[in-house]
Amino acid sequence: MNKIIKSNKDIEQFLDDFVRISLYDEKGNKHYFVFEDKKRNGQWTLMLNEGTETWTIHGKGHTYCDPGEQVLEPTEIVQFIWKNRGSVNNVLRQ
Repeated sequence: MNKIIKSNKDIEQFLDDFVRISLYDEKGNKHYFVFEDKKRNGQWTLMLNEGTETWTIHGKGHTYCDPGEQVLEPTEIVQFIWKNRGSVNNVLRQ
């Protein structure tokens, strides 16, 4: 089991370990981590592009699909993970 997120320091560790704990898409050259989007009743995908080290997110559900990936700056990534830590932690506990 990976360490669950209880603080910003835990988020930093999650990001440092992302390549190890995420799945990999060879075609897209991205590491990705999928978790529940409780607000919109769907799922979020957090991605790290291996070539550019760019972080992106994409949301998808039965009633919606974001038009494309949204690029996040480092501070936005931390805020996004903190806001969704319950759903991220549910996946980390599995």
